[in-house]
Amino acid sequence: MHKLVIFDIDGTLLDTEVAVLKGLQKCLAIHHNIEVDLKDLTFAVGMAGDEVFSHFGVDDSKGISYKKWIGYIDDFRNDIHIFDGIVPTLDKLQEENVKLAIATSKTRFEYDTTVESFGLNHYFDYVVTIDDVKKPKPNPEPLLKICSIANVDVSDALFLGDTEFDIKCAHDAHVDFGLAMWGAHEECAKLCDNHFYKPWDVIDF
Repeated sequence: MHKLVIFDIDGTLLDTEVAVLKGLQKCLAIHHNIEVDLKDLTFAVGMAGDEVFSHFGVDDSKGISYKKWIGYIDDFRNDIHIFDGIVPTLDKLQEENVKLAIATSKTRFEYDTTVESFGLNHYFDYVVTIDDVKKPKPNPEPLLKICSIANVDVSDALFLGDTEFDIKCAHDAHVDFGLAMWGAHEECAKLCDNHFYKPWDVIDF
């Protein structure tokens, strides 16, 4: 059994994709006069903010547009919900004394206004946001940092995520990876071996 299970947020704990993309769409339209269909924004899921805006030729090295984007997500909060099966899975892992953590490309502010608002924060012993590392996912630093502060060897950790960035992060950190198929895009399935179709599969694994 793994001693530490690390979760991504978007597409793994919370179904935030629609709200995140609608927020980005609104930000691009209002502040950059760029009109984009939602289906053409799915590439942005799991990607760092400055990289997303760079795709549209916008220099957001100071994070101004990113902050506006995050602010607009709140306008679509009703589109966000906890994936079915997450809470009982977290309950069981906690009951089995497995250490729980989050590795996310969200800022600490985003974490405080999303995970905490859904009443999930009390499950997690360790949280590493994009503010806590020099090199965010897909770099392995977030996972290595969590394993270090949790005093758990990478071989005893499991990371659950839903994007290619999560897969690469786990691979380079030499941490076992499980693809959250309930939130992942199908094309990611061919990039890893462990496919979890419902949260409880983590327990069985």
